[in-house]
Amino acid sequence: MGVTTSQQLQGYYKLYGAVEVTFSKEVTQLLSFLQDRVYLKVGGVDWPCLLYSSSLMGAKIILSLKTTQMARLEAGTSTCQLRYGFRNPDATEPVVFFVNVKIKAWNRYESEAANDLYLMTLEFTQTPPEDLVEILGRFLEANLNAQKRKDVRIAVTESSIRRLGFTSCNAILVVEKIDRKCLIRDLSFSGSQVLLPGEVKLLENRPAILRLVIQETGLPLLLPGKIVHVEEVVDRREIARVSVEFDVASVPHQYKLLINEHLRLQKSTKQG
Repeated sequence: MGVTTSQQLQGYYKLYGAVEVTFSKEVTQLLSFLQDRVYLKVGGVDWPCLLYSSSLMGAKIILSLKTTQMARLEAGTSTCQLRYGFRNPDATEPVVFFVNVKIKAWNRYESEAANDLYLMTLEFTQTPPEDLVEILGRFLEANLNAQKRKDVRIAVTESSIRRLGFTSCNAILVVEKIDRKCLIRDLSFSGSQVLLPGEVKLLENRPAILRLVIQETGLPLLLPGKIVHVEEVVDRREIARVSVEFDVASVPHQYKLLINEHLRLQKSTKQG
């Protein structure tokens, strides 16, 4: 991951300050967020909670409120802090920090499991630490660029594919439950062009899944979509150039982050 400058952090805060990120299971894992490290500190007392969503200006948490805690809230609170925790891949200890917050509202959370769960809305009373600005800022930038720069294609070689974060140009295109070996020629937020051996013209307009392998973890990353075009390679009739268009709603956040980081570094290198 490249170095984030103070100017970029300021840009993240200005552009995405009020945009909420919902901490689903996928997002929690992707951002290495530690739900078990979260709590709301009210008047020096730790209240366990779950982070439901966060922006750079506030957060929503889910917590169980007892009678004494409700009384404390109704009486008014002056000192509150929300604790965040993220796993740090470069250190044994996680990144942990507090943000000063003001409680704006609390409403009963819709759940049949318990009737003492509440969704609480918090407002930051200060600019959050740079760690949070960088983590959420990069995530939100990747999602925005997945729309704005969806057709920007990255030419792929064996060296550039590793810089992107994948193990090899050799991949698998799954069509009608059959794994077909392919060679990736380019990647974008919205699709890919691959070389596929054999007579594959009949595969046009068929659903397909491009399966890549993440270099850091060795785990597969699946990109569902559809084959939108098939053409023969000049002078190589046994090989076809196949264009795959991804299903935008199904593209994993991790893929967006990897593509966005590569484009960001490319831009930085050109400017330098």
